[in-house]
Amino acid sequence: MATKGDTRTRAPRGTKNVAQAFFAALDGLSDGQQPAVATAALSAIRDALKARRLKAREAAARAKAKAKAATPRRAKAAKRAPAKKAVMKKAPAKRAVKA
Repeated sequence: MATKGDTRTRAPRGTKNVAQAFFAALDGLSDGQQPAVATAALSAIRDALKARRLKAREAAARAKAKAKAATPRRAKAAKRAPAKKAVMKKAPAKRAVKA
């Protein structure tokens, strides 16, 4: 029976640099301020990420609405034009040849 190895997923590229910069900035502060500053910084980062996601979601919604607004014109034009009905034509009947 096979066993699973390490199932952790890798962090995206650049994560290590951002984390190192965060902790380097915290190390520059006095020990008494570090917990409060870290908490405030993390909440500010969360808020900024939420704002980015909201902005991207709104942009996607605007693009979708713009695309949807363009399609009804075509649909209206198609409704105005009379629909062509498919007409099945019969093959001409073969005549019997008299010998």
